[in-house]
Amino acid sequence: MGQMEENMEVPLEIVLKNVENKKEVESVIYEKLTKLEQVCGHVISCHVFVEQNPPHQHKKCSYHVRVDVRMPPHHEIVVKRDSGRNVHDNLATVIREAFMAARRQVEVIVDRQKKNVKAHTRDKMLPVKLRKKLEGAEE
Repeated sequence: MGQMEENMEVPLEIVLKNVENKKEVESVIYEKLTKLEQVCGHVISCHVFVEQNPPHQHKKCSYHVRVDVRMPPHHEIVVKRDSGRNVHDNLATVIREAFMAARRQVEVIVDRQKKNVKAHTRDKMLPVKLRKKLEGAEE
């Protein structure tokens, strides 16, 4: 059990469907979850679903990975990654890509919560009417 799992309100849930080498896959998930904790230490829950689809004529197995992360106050991040056309990707690579995408989204939320969003980015998030009103007041 990792430090991240101990801090979460809801225990880590990992669902592996038709997956070989379950210990290795779980190890990669725990490793990536630990890195996610470095960005945000207050994750409420994390659910990871990994599915290995059977190979089709002369093709390798394809993979589907879904990572759901909930963090306060009411943020939910859902990332889906498939090996898709690039069937040469191994399962660990698809899991890493999913967690990297989730980490980028968590970083954006954490920056917003800390008010570290760049001014030009923050201004673009304002409603158009309010933005024009503020621009008029500056002149």
